[in-house]
Order: sequence, then C-alpha cells, then structure tokens
Amino acid sequence: MGNISLYTGEEIYRPFWENDSAFLETALGCSWHKCAFCDFSNDKFSIFSLGDIEKKAAILAQYSAGKTSVFLLGENPFVMDTPKLLSIFDIVHSNMPWMEGISMYARFDDILRKDLQQLKVLMRRGLTHLYIGLESGCNEVLRLMNKGITAQEAEQACLRLRQAGIPFSLNVIPGLGGKECSGQHVQDTIAFLNKVQPARVWFMGLRVWPNTSLASMCREGTFTPLSPLERLQEAHDLLSGLELEHCAFADTTVLDKYTFLGQLPDNKYSLLSQMQKLLSQPKDPPVI
Repeated sequence: MGNISLYTGEEIYRPFWENDSAFLETALGCSWHKCAFCDFSNDKFSIFSLGDIEKKAAILAQYSAGKTSVFLLGENPFVMDTPKLLSIFDIVHSNMPWMEGISMYARFDDILRKDLQQLKVLMRRGLTHLYIGLESGCNEVLRLMNKGITAQEAEQACLRLRQAGIPFSLNVIPGLGGKECSGQHVQDTIAFLNKVQPARVWFMGLRVWPNTSLASMCREGTFTPLSPLERLQEAHDLLSGLELEHCAFADTTVLDKYTFLGQLPDNKYSLLSQMQKLLSQPKDPPVI
C-alpha cells in the first residue's frame, strides 16, 4: 500500500445526515475559500491523486462492512471534472461493491460547469446526493459574504440537478444578513427554497471566526451580528414561510445548544411551536 494515511485533514467535515456513511478523503479545503464568514477560507485547497484515492479506498474497505454509502470528503469535491469523479466512483465500486450510493459537498458553480448529460451520467453511476451551501437567497447578502454566486445562478444549478434526478440539500444561515439585511435575507431565502424544493434543508449557526472578513466587518461596524434569540427569530420566520414537500429539516444550532429535526410539511407546526417556546423565554443570551 505504501505509506498513506486514510485521513490527513485535522477534522472530518460532513453533514450529520452522513454520520453512518463511510468517509473517503478525496480533497482538502475549498476551491473558492473566499467566503467572508468561513474559517475554511484560510485552508489550502488540494485534490488527491487517483492513485492515493485508490489506496485510501482499499484501506477504507476494511472498516466499512455494514455501511451502504460513501461520503467523499472535502469542502467541495464536486469541483472535479466529470471524468475524474467517474474514476473515483469506479474506485469506490471496485473496492466496496456493496455500497449503494455516493454523496459529497458541492458549490453551485461546480454544478453549473457540468451540463445536464454529465449530471445524468454521474447519477446513473452512483451519485445519490449533493450538499450545497446556499446560506442565503438574497443577492445583497451573497455579495456581502463574497459567496461568488448569485441567487439566479444558484437557482439555475438547483433546477439542473432536479432535471438530472439528483437530490440535494441546502444549508441556510439565519443571521447571515446581520441586522442590516435581516428582513430581505428572510424574504428572499424563503422565496428561493420554495422555488427549488430541496430534499433537505439545514439551518446552521453563524459564528464570527477570527481572521475572517466577517470579523473585520464586525470590528468596522459594517456588520451588526444578531443575538442568539434574534437568530432564532429569523429561523422561526424562515420556517414559517417555507412551503416544501417531502423535505427533511434540521436546525442544529438553536440558541447554540439545541437541535431540531423534522419532516416538512408534516412537522412544520410542531417545530415552530418548539421555537416559539424558546423565543418566549425572558432572557436573551449574550452574542457569541
């Protein structure tokens, strides 16, 4: 096998929905690494060679009995071109023929660089899910956070995935517009999600990491963070407006300590009720 580690990254980043998957390291860091809020922005991006991925897959196969899916590690492995992704899929199927599906993180521009036919081929060869950081459906917030994509381009990517039959999850960050863009962030994100109908929606907490552009904006007074209760109010307002069918919902950072899970539309009102109970508590925790 040669001297190769199964994992070389300091941490394994994956959606909690993938906790039971086998993790195959294919890339490190993010190809964009320019988002104002993201601590990944300081990480170096690299893609492992097919030879190294083959060796990692052979090792992983020894520990993956009973697992049925593989999650390709890296902040956006879908940046790789279709031939290389298909080669990785072949490596997975060759070393772990019992695996039923492959999923990974993606950026919207990774998707737009692939035409509909390429996406359909990837789906037929084993791609079962993509996880994408939308963060906001508001162009002003996307610009402020330097996401490198517009809401219109993100919508085009989602619709292409739907045409290809590839389910996708979207991450949303309540509070990402700060006090300055709060209302528009909520309104535009609701409209976006209702239009593209993702299979899963994950509300994530906003942390102001040191050494990020967002930290500088906070120091300069151009971005005013919401308190935990204000972020929860945004999450409540966002969820209130969602009209999604057959969508798994998660908010894993409610008041920085609770996790809410449910299915939309079935559990929408029970989730809203739980949020409202927390909003009714008198004390607003300090901004983190």
